[in-house]
Formats: sequence, C-alpha cells, structure tokens
Amino acid sequence: MENKRICVIFAGGPEQGAPCLPVPEGAYILCADSGLKLCQRLNCVPDLVLGDYDSLGAEPAGLPHITANPEKDDTDTLLAVRHALAQGYRDIRIFGAFGGRLDHTLANLQTLLFLHEHGARGMLIGAGDWVCLQPAGVTGRYAKQPGFTFSVFAWSEQCTGVCIRGTKYTLENGTLSRSFPLGVSNEITAEAAEITCKTGLLLLAGSAAELTCRSVN
Repeated sequence: MENKRICVIFAGGPEQGAPCLPVPEGAYILCADSGLKLCQRLNCVPDLVLGDYDSLGAEPAGLPHITANPEKDDTDTLLAVRHALAQGYRDIRIFGAFGGRLDHTLANLQTLLFLHEHGARGMLIGAGDWVCLQPAGVTGRYAKQPGFTFSVFAWSEQCTGVCIRGTKYTLENGTLSRSFPLGVSNEITAEAAEITCKTGLLLLAGSAAELTCRSVN
C-alpha cells in the first residue's frame, strides 16, 4: 500500500537495531545528513538528502540533495522538517530519532512541538522506542502488543480531564502535571488502550514492541 501523504525523515541517531515501527511503503523520504546511512541500511531510496554533511562527511554523490550552511540555526532534522512542511506534508515520521547525544534527543522532542505548532502530526521512532504528541480533543487508541509498555506525560504545564482506559493503571478525568511523572510505565490489558484529555498537550512514549496505533477526532 502506498502512503503518498506521509513523509519519512531519517535522522542520524546511531542505533543499530531495526526501527520498532515499519517504514511506510510509498512515503516521501528525506534524509537529514547521516540519516542517509539508516535509510540505506533499511534498503530505502531517498527522494532528497539535506544537511551540512558534517556527520556524513561529504555531499551524497549521485543523489538529489541540498547543501546547507553549517552555521545555521536549524538542526539538519529541523531543516528536513521545514522542507516537508513546505511540500504540504502533515504526517511526518522521524526515524533514527534517539540514541547517542542527549542534546540531539531533546532537540528532536522540541521538533515534535514545532510540528504540532505548524499543524502537523509527528512521531519520533527509534530501535526500541517511539514518541508522539496528542492534543486535547483527540482520542488515541493503541492496540495491545506483547511486551509493550507505554507512558503518558503532560507536555503542557498541566493536562486536565485525562482519561486512560484499557490499561493496568487507569485514570478517569485526572490531571497530569509537567513536574510529576504520574503516567510513567503502564501496560495495555484490554484489546486497545484509549487515551483522551480535555485541555493541554500529552506526550506519549512507547517501547519494546511494534505498535499499531491510530488517533481519531
């Protein structure tokens, strides 16, 4: 099945394992600098490579690419995100987003918020973890998978009216604060977990298994 409305960005995370979620077939593929290595390791073909190539070591020969000035405000991943948004993509999945330097991981988490503020849905995907943001008024449904755990955090100062159902630890009309990790390390016990909130922005993090997920208004 082709996914022409999805943009995949390969970032330069050094993880060697396969991503915990599959690369959507037919997606528009961007590589941010050394993210080209992960792209090639997964036998994917990039539509475009972007960056200053300080990590890759040289401009990618024989591939369409854009060379950025190394003295720039954007990370190479954010450069790719801006390009994806300019091309009209609003479902953007960043592979190779974890591992290595903590500051790069934090920058990628901030990039998720950048996507949200620009009307797009983003997901960070690594070898064993994924992270996404879920705004108020959206119902997230997450299928049960063997060995899968997930956590729910307040990405806003406070999230109210939070409901977490179908899990080992449930919550009904609760409040999550950014200063207290109440929602860490939960398990899905029903066929699917269901998560909603009335106000605020939630950050969801899953690990240890492939996950099928979808969000509906």
